[in-house]
Amino acid sequence: MEAAAVTKSFEVDPASGLSSAEVGERRTRYGDNALQTAHSRATWRILLDQFKSLVVALLAVAAVVAWLTGDKVEAVAILVVLGLNALIGFVTEWQAGRAINALRLSSHTTARVRREQREAMIDTAELVPGDVVILNAGDRVPADLRLLEAASLRAEESALTGESVPVEKAIAPVAADAVLAERCSMLYLGTMIAGGRAVAVVTATGAQTEMGRIGHLVASVPDESTPLERRLDELGRRLVMLVLAIAVIVMVTGWLRGESWWVMIEVGISLAVAAVPEGLPTVTTLILALGVLRMARKQALVRRLSAVETLGSTTVICSDKTGTLTENRMTVREYQLANGSAVKLEVQAPANDELLRRAVRASVLCNEASFHPDAAQKERATGDPTEIALLVAAHELKVDVMRMRSEYPKLAERPFDSDSKRMTTIHRVNDGTRLALLKGAPSVVLDACSDYAESVTNLKPLDAAARARFLATNEKMADHALRVLALAEKRLGQGGPQEVVDDAAEAESTSGYTLLGFVGMIDPPRAAVADAIRQAHAAGIRTVMLTGDQLNTARAIARELSLSEDVEPLALHARELADASHERLAEMTRTVSVFARVSPEDKLRIVEALQKAGEVVAVTGDGVNDAPALKRADIGIAMGERGTEAAKEAADVVLADDNFATIVGAVAGGRTIYANISKFVHFMFSTNLGEVVMIFLAIAIGWPLPLLPLQILWVNLVTDVFPALALAVEPPAADVMQRSPRSSQESLLSRSLLILIGWQGVMIGAFGLAAYGWALNVYGSGPHARTIAMLALVGLQLGHLFNCRSRTRSALTGLFSNGFVWGAAAIVVVLQLLAVWWSPLARVLQTVSPNAMDRGIIGLTVLTPVVIVEITKLIARRTAIET
Repeated sequence: MEAAAVTKSFEVDPASGLSSAEVGERRTRYGDNALQTAHSRATWRILLDQFKSLVVALLAVAAVVAWLTGDKVEAVAILVVLGLNALIGFVTEWQAGRAINALRLSSHTTARVRREQREAMIDTAELVPGDVVILNAGDRVPADLRLLEAASLRAEESALTGESVPVEKAIAPVAADAVLAERCSMLYLGTMIAGGRAVAVVTATGAQTEMGRIGHLVASVPDESTPLERRLDELGRRLVMLVLAIAVIVMVTGWLRGESWWVMIEVGISLAVAAVPEGLPTVTTLILALGVLRMARKQALVRRLSAVETLGSTTVICSDKTGTLTENRMTVREYQLANGSAVKLEVQAPANDELLRRAVRASVLCNEASFHPDAAQKERATGDPTEIALLVAAHELKVDVMRMRSEYPKLAERPFDSDSKRMTTIHRVNDGTRLALLKGAPSVVLDACSDYAESVTNLKPLDAAARARFLATNEKMADHALRVLALAEKRLGQGGPQEVVDDAAEAESTSGYTLLGFVGMIDPPRAAVADAIRQAHAAGIRTVMLTGDQLNTARAIARELSLSEDVEPLALHARELADASHERLAEMTRTVSVFARVSPEDKLRIVEALQKAGEVVAVTGDGVNDAPALKRADIGIAMGERGTEAAKEAADVVLADDNFATIVGAVAGGRTIYANISKFVHFMFSTNLGEVVMIFLAIAIGWPLPLLPLQILWVNLVTDVFPALALAVEPPAADVMQRSPRSSQESLLSRSLLILIGWQGVMIGAFGLAAYGWALNVYGSGPHARTIAMLALVGLQLGHLFNCRSRTRSALTGLFSNGFVWGAAAIVVVLQLLAVWWSPLARVLQTVSPNAMDRGIIGLTVLTPVVIVEITKLIARRTAIET
């Protein structure tokens, strides 16, 4: 709509503003200009969430059953384990992320308005649709606004749209279907005024603003469970069925063999409880907590424990461009001088070139940004990012910016505006003459030039051929995603009595300039990002860029970063997503590496399409526009330094150093975590199965029970915790980032692991039963034979601990690389010695002291599983080599 039509529709006179009565009526109708507060999880909720796992619920039931059947020691032990698990998880998550009301913080500011023919400063919460707002450089936009007046207006909208440079604004209407980043007649809540002045009318407040709409979009996105949480829930369901089956089979078998029904009920329940790995939730939580600590040392704050492992499952990283892959800081990359020479600042140290010095002088003097060379780097310059880049480049070229500005005092200027696309300044020279300098769009500056500088003293006419050559240079630079400005100068005579008038007139002049050259700027890729993307490729992880920036800019950055394995990354404009079917969108997400000019809804659709295709998606971003996708992703990663609070609130992980390379390191850590979880699941399930097999076979062949219920629970408690914890801190494998990501559908108990657990569990049970049979033959039934059975079973499990460090690598490889394994073995040995030598514990467990022959048998049980598994690993490795 035309600006006048907008004010008419809101029934407001731009010169006088709304009356108090109108403001009161509209506040009643529209409410406060405030966004819904995004509350954090309450402390009690964080604590309650630690008990959501089905495995934890199963253990709680086991504790209740043990208590009711008289096994109060076991019940207390299980409850202690559950309490420890909850405490670790609660403390870690509570410390990892405090909730921040991101949208409220983004919108809290004051506004300068016209009301009842006067100007006033009010709290933005009091703004209503129809209010007339006045804005200047540095102001935060307090609501969604339609421009009525604009003078050299530029807005910084990267947090909302992903646009890497300030957007030029004007009052002219735009097409109704223009994407957010191209609505030049609008200003939006939460963005900043980079330069110029504006008068605008409020069109939307609070939840009706673009930021409010995104906040609603974030709220509508359901919280997703992580792959690890889904796998543990699946494991819990399997355990429930397994426990019930074991209890029924053992009880019925024992009863058929003539055992007392009540005794067999107790044994069945004990075995069922033994089959449930008490250490599973605790060890899982501890592994994730250790991962959180490692990530914190690597500048990453993890807000949810399970998010650490999810990184290891990642198959696609959807990354924002501005501030994530790039520095969100305009940087001069090269000067193309009028004589054809090129100076690339990142590649070469420029020679003492006088023409280059003239071009740099024009960029320093025809410039509104301020410069303070003695200040900290981040505070050295203030103003428009493009003009700051010119001053920083001059400083890097050893130009004294402050001295140069004092040597050429400014007499007059015409600021840059979107209509003229040029800026002109007039300066006094030491000899009393004046110097006009021109900076702007290449085509506009070329129109104002009559010649170009072949050298400082040699000027050549700017004929049609020369003009075509310079335009081709401009296009070549633009193809490399450079923002190009042309620089020109014009010598003026000494000013007379009408000097001030003459200067003002010259500032308006559009002819007679000498072209000095072009300067190309870019928001450069962040250091180490290209290497990180290559590492991700090697690990089978695809990187996709989702940006609100221009298509050509995004494609050029993708090419420079080698975002795709193809020489030219496939890139699409967001308009091609508008009417795409689900099938077409799925096809796009599988092949396209760059999506440009995307809205928050577009990002959300892309992430959902990837997830439906079975991908585990990590999303990185720093802007408000990234928040919905960050929340919807399997793992949301926000930038800590440049990121908005909305992005941090929606994310699972916040990178304190804003370094994309940290993500790849985290993936390696996540894969190691999952591998270690798999190792202790392998260990606990195979050893627990060994216990069940041993007791079941003894009952089936008519032998006395090899272990009493309390002995079963003692073995289970001792071997489930300390060895499992040792496996939890196994160092990463050397090839962890050369493997393809595991399938998101893969279970913790995959078919191959189940087979491994099955035959190794039978092996442990069989050798444990053999040791018990030997003891029965030597000592008869009673405490001595049961003591041998208990110690042999623990010995078998202790030897098996070394097998579980790797499914393929020999136990002798890196034998001492994990000292915790040896520490755990020592603890288990000490506890077993206490169980037979310390009288109070021996009486409770009904054990006796073993003799020398017994100790030899028990020692043999430690070595037997290692030898057998080593032989199978050797055969498997040789078969793989031959294949």
